[in-house]
Amino acid sequence: MSNKYTPKLGNIMTENTPEYIEIEEDVKDKDADESDDWSPGDIEIPYDPKDIDIVSEQNSLSTIIDMIEDNVIDLNTEFQRNGELWTKQTMSRLIESILLRLPLPAFYFDASDDDRWLIVDGLQRITTFKKFIVDKTLVLKNLQVLADLNGKKYDQLDKYFKRKMARYQLTTYLIKPGTPQKVKYDIFSRINTGGLVLTHQEIRHALNQGKPINYLKRLSQDERFKTIVNVNDKRMQDQELILRYLAFSMIDYTEYKAPFHSFLDTAIDKVEQSEVLEQLEQNFWRALTTCHELFGKHIFSQSIARRTKPKINGTLFEIWTVHIGKLNVQEIERLLSAKEDFIKDFKKILQHDKAFSKSITTSTATKTAVTTRFKTIENLLRTYI
Repeated sequence: MSNKYTPKLGNIMTENTPEYIEIEEDVKDKDADESDDWSPGDIEIPYDPKDIDIVSEQNSLSTIIDMIEDNVIDLNTEFQRNGELWTKQTMSRLIESILLRLPLPAFYFDASDDDRWLIVDGLQRITTFKKFIVDKTLVLKNLQVLADLNGKKYDQLDKYFKRKMARYQLTTYLIKPGTPQKVKYDIFSRINTGGLVLTHQEIRHALNQGKPINYLKRLSQDERFKTIVNVNDKRMQDQELILRYLAFSMIDYTEYKAPFHSFLDTAIDKVEQSEVLEQLEQNFWRALTTCHELFGKHIFSQSIARRTKPKINGTLFEIWTVHIGKLNVQEIERLLSAKEDFIKDFKKILQHDKAFSKSITTSTATKTAVTTRFKTIENLLRTYI
């Protein structure tokens, strides 16, 4: 059985890249959650509370600036939110708060590596310090109390104000070396403030530098993926879609355990150790191009059965790529030859199968939902291959 079959890839690659496709958000069912299917025997303690090792330190702003200049504090925002989300007025008001000696919220860092601190919470504030004091590009504006400083850059401040800033004390919490990865996942998830919360995938990116992240990044930036699934990657949604495929390819859906974000956390750890990534990648490209032939502009979207604008549905992405990725050449050819009837049957499922519809739209992370959607598509495919 050949695994190098790529249906009509040349045709796909010659198409113009479409505009970004939105990713559909789950509609949460207020009457159900990820623990709907639990039983007492399923309870699993994620980590021992004694494993939590966080210390509090007081650091002067001048110390933090030195660390920024020495690249000890990692401002590579690729693994975090965009560091440019604050307006100039908001940044100016932060500087004014420091000059007025007003207290700031605490900063959190992963200090597992003494030479490279990861920002858990405080990215926008650290970015502001860098722009004003290090880069000297921020011009103060719309200050409320120290209005005389409006229009000034750092170098234009009196020495009195510069000394005031240098001595300003910041409360920092440091996650110490030896803290288990599961503890870090939890800390990153819990400690995010100001409405600019890290997504689960951004947290995974922060904590899994190296092979897993490089692998996801390479696939998401491949022209084949960007042409077929052209989603906006600002919050790493593209990489999470690919991780969903990998997760259910490495861990059978029958072995799934909620919560979903923990399931994906486990999967990215498996990527680090996996020896079958090359095979999974071949299966992925085969699945992606086959799905493009089957569904066209409605790929991984409920719009194929509705008169709506196509949006990528993450659950449809995972079930189609996983199931079709496991098919051989002959099975794919049978499926494509029956495309018209196959699509009609899939539309009927979307329109009339309430259990399936619920499993891809509401409470999608329960064991029941995962089993329902995978089993339904598995049965559909069997009738054609």
